[in-house]
Amino acid sequence: MGRNFGRIAAFAAALLLAACQSPELMVSAVPSAIPNGPIETAPRFMFAQGIDASTPMASDVATEAPSGYIAFCARQPAECADAPGSPDVIALDATTWQTLQATNNAFNAAIHPEEDAAHYGRVDYWTIPTDGYGDCEDYALAKRHALIAAKLSPRALRIAIARSAQGEAHAVLTVATDHGDYVLDNMTDAVLPWGETKLSWIARQTPGQAQWVSLNNDSTRLIAGITSLPRP
Repeated sequence: MGRNFGRIAAFAAALLLAACQSPELMVSAVPSAIPNGPIETAPRFMFAQGIDASTPMASDVATEAPSGYIAFCARQPAECADAPGSPDVIALDATTWQTLQATNNAFNAAIHPEEDAAHYGRVDYWTIPTDGYGDCEDYALAKRHALIAAKLSPRALRIAIARSAQGEAHAVLTVATDHGDYVLDNMTDAVLPWGETKLSWIARQTPGQAQWVSLNNDSTRLIAGITSLPRP
């Protein structure tokens, strides 16, 4: 499985980078309304594909980061470093939307869900998976890494913590755009406006990555351990 995942991840990464230059290469991964000609502005292409505009996610007071994220940053500081001068939001156009869709699809398919306790023998171990197995925060970290490689601003790619419709802790990648915030979730291949998910939001990274803020003023603390959820 490890070798197979490596091939899948490498292919996905190459395809994502190619998509920035040749949109037609990814047409099977996105709605067919995406044009092969000049890039369209967000309102036009979104309307053509029936994509709902989102809104920015509101934040509350500063809160502490999950312990698993802190430990991940200590092991891989480059993944958590700020990118001064990079925009806090990305411009949403057809190519960017295509890249978000392709990334979500590729890593949802390439990573098999497995909880940290079974995978690593410890609870709440955040990492970018290399063997084809991971839980929800690992999907989010892998997608963020790939989107940065595809030249999207790191400050716009922010991990968020929520509760699923079943009440379980969950982590996803959110993307701040000039047409609102969208969610890349391992539970669905659809890239959704944050308000259209069935998640109850708790906290999210700020643009600088190091600080986290509450998304729910009724929440007094972050969830320390994030449990994985199997894909339906």
